[in-house]
Amino acid sequence: MLAGTDFVVIFLYVLLMVWIGLIARRRSGNVDEYFTAGHNLPWWMAAVSHHVSGYSAVVFVGFAGRAVIAGFSIWTLFSLGVFTAMVVGFRIWPPRWSRLKVLTPVEYLETRYNNTVRLVLAAIGILKKFIDLGIKLFAISVVVHVVTGWDVLSVIIVAGLITVVYVLVGGLWATVLTDLIQFVIQLGMSLVVLYMVLAAVGGWDRMWEQLPVERSALFNDAAGIGMWFWLVYLVVIVFSYNGGTWGLAQRFISVGDSQDTQKAALLSGVLFLLYPIVIFIPAWAAPLILPESFDPVTMMPLAGFDLEHTYIRVTQKMLGGLTPGLLGLLICSMFAATMSMIDSDLNSMAAVFTKDIYQRNSMKTITEEVLFKVGMISTVVFGLVVIVAAVLISRSGGAEKVFTITVKFLGGISAPIAIPFMLGLLWKRPTARGAILSLVGGLLTYAIAIQFTDRFEIYTGCEMLVSLALFFGDGLLSRHSAEKEAEIEAMFGKIED
Repeated sequence: MLAGTDFVVIFLYVLLMVWIGLIARRRSGNVDEYFTAGHNLPWWMAAVSHHVSGYSAVVFVGFAGRAVIAGFSIWTLFSLGVFTAMVVGFRIWPPRWSRLKVLTPVEYLETRYNNTVRLVLAAIGILKKFIDLGIKLFAISVVVHVVTGWDVLSVIIVAGLITVVYVLVGGLWATVLTDLIQFVIQLGMSLVVLYMVLAAVGGWDRMWEQLPVERSALFNDAAGIGMWFWLVYLVVIVFSYNGGTWGLAQRFISVGDSQDTQKAALLSGVLFLLYPIVIFIPAWAAPLILPESFDPVTMMPLAGFDLEHTYIRVTQKMLGGLTPGLLGLLICSMFAATMSMIDSDLNSMAAVFTKDIYQRNSMKTITEEVLFKVGMISTVVFGLVVIVAAVLISRSGGAEKVFTITVKFLGGISAPIAIPFMLGLLWKRPTARGAILSLVGGLLTYAIAIQFTDRFEIYTGCEMLVSLALFFGDGLLSRHSAEKEAEIEAMFGKIED
């Protein structure tokens, strides 16, 4: 449990975040600054923020929990996967997002297809994000619950309200500035835990010698992370981390120079390759650090031990005897990481609703002042819905729900949404009909395939094949009108090198 000093550290950290929020507020006086930092975000800040916004307590809770039984393959899945995704995409998508000079990632869809596609993808993307952010809010509530004993439901509500207020005050600037501070603190604290864990188990080589041999493998079929799983998941995250996730696209949109977005994408990719291993090593070593919670022969958790508590349990044991306040500081940084990711997506969701749904489909002229108010109101409403989603997730059954919902559900439905969204920036031929058919066909395939198999690589692979076939098939068979052809040519003339 947290000591009094830890709570003092947390209080001081909160004051620091409030101060940062007030600073950011001065730089968020209009819609453009509130949602895109005025398209003036430095590339290195965008890189760190993209990295931090790409993980949260989900990694500390869900991925670290799965790491205990999956071993090194969880690094292959997450770290190597995201790094590869950024290397594949850094020259393709990030510069295009910057050159569009839009307020939201969805905005370009009307020029590329039509307003119907823009509206449908905006609405479906918002609904998907409610589940995504709900699981992230639930994940941080698990961390706080473990170290304080506070009720999970209460933590969800309080943490959710704090997050909403923070993004409401400072917009994207507040999120980015918080990212920078918490990244430095979290990295420093995680390295301390890493050093203590490796010292306790006798070093890197000795750790793997004491664990089952399959846990040191690059892939682990027994734990559900085989090569085919990785390859299919890689396609999903190539789309997601290069802009299919709106909050990450917003980082590239907010950088003024398209060449700088490439540097931001690469730096973020390198951080993903290196930093998560600092989180996974304590999870891999958990059976050795917490022998009372694991079978000494199989190294599997005993009944009653929740794998999603693994990282924080190890951290408590390592930091418990050190300087008071360190555990509180680590919890603050983990909360800030989660808050950053939720804030980032809330900001992008509100931007999409304000610009792509409300303003575009309103029958009256809307002033900048009204648009700004709509953005703030939608931020609050969406934040409250996310809190409700987190509460529902907390009451759902099943072990490892954070990992399962994040990878197998959200990862599963992401591809049909991302294919017309991301590939529309690369190929001119597919029409609005192809975009809708690709979306609907992929989601229907997912809904059917998941009834017959629980293997991610099969149901996600099937839906991707259907979605891609419909998208490219339409591109080969259909033709745009002359007017739409001219619009698309003008757009591609702007975004291509």
